[in-house]
Amino acid sequence: MLNSQGHLNVQKIGIFFKYALLTLAVVSCIASSAQPSGPTETKNATSKALISMDLAGEIPDGAGRQLRARAVTIEPGGHTAAHTHVNRPTLEYVQQGNVIEIRHGVEIPHAAGEMVAAGNGVSHYWVNRGHVPVVLIPIDVFKP
Repeated sequence: MLNSQGHLNVQKIGIFFKYALLTLAVVSCIASSAQPSGPTETKNATSKALISMDLAGEIPDGAGRQLRARAVTIEPGGHTAAHTHVNRPTLEYVQQGNVIEIRHGVEIPHAAGEMVAAGNGVSHYWVNRGHVPVVLIPIDVFKP
């Protein structure tokens, strides 16, 4: 950033700072897009552990991970907190009721008997707008 006479080149410094600010803006946008949008807390929903399995001896590189199944019950008017599935793939079976999945801001209705996949990078939450409890059976690989 010094010119041939050893003086600061103000034009080059200005260009450097413009690129630095642009880079910071792009990184901020990427980071904020990875954050789930929606409710930060669960309302009228419970989760019950059904079973889990340590994957250390089951698959290569399974150390520190578990395969687990839960029953998530969402009462009428309730919802889960928004969350992501980064490094936590999940298959969710809708066992009972009709539920709305809000995935990346888009509403997707699901009914009993459906299986829903949430792979790496999915950001979503579940809402029960019906009159009966919704029961989801998520089966996921996770790090406790």
